[in-house]
Order: sequence, then C-alpha cells, then structure tokens
Amino acid sequence: MKDVTTGTILIATAAGGFGTIGVFGELARLANLELTTLLPARFVFASVGVAIVAYLNNWSIPHSTDQWAICSILGGVYFAMTIAFFLSLEYLPAGLATVLLYIYPAIVALLSVAISTESLEMFKLFALVMSITGVVLIVGIDTGGIDIRGVLLALLAALCYAFYTLGSRIATADVSPKSLSLGILVTTSIWMVGYGFVEGGISMPTEISHWAIIFGLTIISTVIPHLLFYEGILRLEASRVGIISTVEPLVTVALGVLFLNEKMTLSLLCGGALVLGSVIITQRSAS
Repeated sequence: MKDVTTGTILIATAAGGFGTIGVFGELARLANLELTTLLPARFVFASVGVAIVAYLNNWSIPHSTDQWAICSILGGVYFAMTIAFFLSLEYLPAGLATVLLYIYPAIVALLSVAISTESLEMFKLFALVMSITGVVLIVGIDTGGIDIRGVLLALLAALCYAFYTLGSRIATADVSPKSLSLGILVTTSIWMVGYGFVEGGISMPTEISHWAIIFGLTIISTVIPHLLFYEGILRLEASRVGIISTVEPLVTVALGVLFLNEKMTLSLLCGGALVLGSVIITQRSAS
C-alpha cells in the first residue's frame, strides 16, 4: 500500500508538470516561437539536464544494445505522440483534441487485459469512466470545424500514449527508471532534431522571451515530470497510471485560469472533482 501511495503521488505530480506544457505552448504561440525550434530544443536541453544529474549522482545509464533499443522504440513512440497531437490542433479545437487524446487510459486498460498483465476490476472501470467524464467536463467539446484528419491524428496520439505508458511499465522490469528516463529523453531528442531538419531546419532563438519559454518547458514540463513519472510507474499498474494521469488536463486548464485569464466555470469544477475522485478511488482500492 505504501508503494501505491508513493506511486500515486509521483504520477500525479508528474502529470501536473506535464500539464504545464499547454501554458508554455500558448506562450510560445504568442511569442511566435516556431514548433520546429521549440520541440527539439525542449528535448535536447532536457537530455543534457538529466545527463548532468545522472553524472553527479552516479546513476546507471542504458548499458546494452537491447536497453538502448528499448529506449529508442519508446522515444520514437513518444515523439510520434507529441507530433500527432500538435498536428491534430491544426484541424480540431483544442478541447476536442484533448478529449480524444485522453481516451488513452481506456486503451491502456484494454491492452493490459489483452496481454494478461492486469485484470479489469470494477473499481478500475468506475474510476476510468469518472476520469474520462471529468476530462470532457474540464476541456469541453467544441464540435465546430471537425476535420477527420484531426480526429485520426488525435486518436493516433492516444494510441501512441497508451503504448508508451504500457511499454514503459513493462520496460522497468529490465531497465531502471532513471536509466529509462535518460535513454528515452536522449532518443526522443534525436527524433525531434531529425523532425526539425526535415521540416525546414532548426533556428536558434534570438529573444530572451524565447529562451525563457524553452527553459521553463525544459525544466518544469519535461525534466522533473519525466523523472517522477518513471519512479512512479515502477510502483503502479499501467492502468492506474493512465487514470491518475488525467490530472494533466485539469492542471492545464487551472493554470490557464490563473495565468492566461481564462474563465472558471461550473463544468471545470465538476470535472476537476471527478478526476480527483477517480485518483482517490484508484489509490484507495490498492489495499
């Protein structure tokens, strides 16, 4: 029970960190910071940061071809998820894209049952429905301007997120969480740099505001939550991780209310209560 409680706190805190990505993304848009610069810079600097922490603390790193292959595959899946979701925003309202993305906990649960790593108990199903309903209430669904390309991209992102979560959980049996977090950040960086060059090249930021956004995104939204995520996922089943991670859009919208002058609504409060309730149910039912 102690491990589950610790894992729940770690994953929820990591989700809170990932939830700041939307705020930094909006700041990047307002500052005209190109995606092909923002995303490669985010992961390259995050890799350097975690590598320094690993060196200073004498952490192990992936030490075999097989371990680097695992990191490369998971890094590629994370890259695909990130790009697919950002591209979906070109065709869909952000709320609808986010709701489609957060179908991924259900996919994780179904995949876990399919490969017999978990059973789908009633409390998980109940918490899953609560969490997805909460996400819908939090972000809303603007059905205007639906484009099937955006729907497919958002669903692809959800599928990638599910494989990433489940794959990371399975990988911790062979690779330590710290090694896995470093290896995935390094390989994701390689994917992102390649993407930047393919899409027209990577330019260095020239404005202080651009650097501030990049470093905020690197430390708050990437380094800290990645380290917490891999420590947490070692302690929890993949389906629990998916449910708890729905805290992420709650944090994104709450930060929008606090810092971007977005409106507080009754649906946000109700959705937040449902998401937090699903986390409590998931944690309490572990005994």
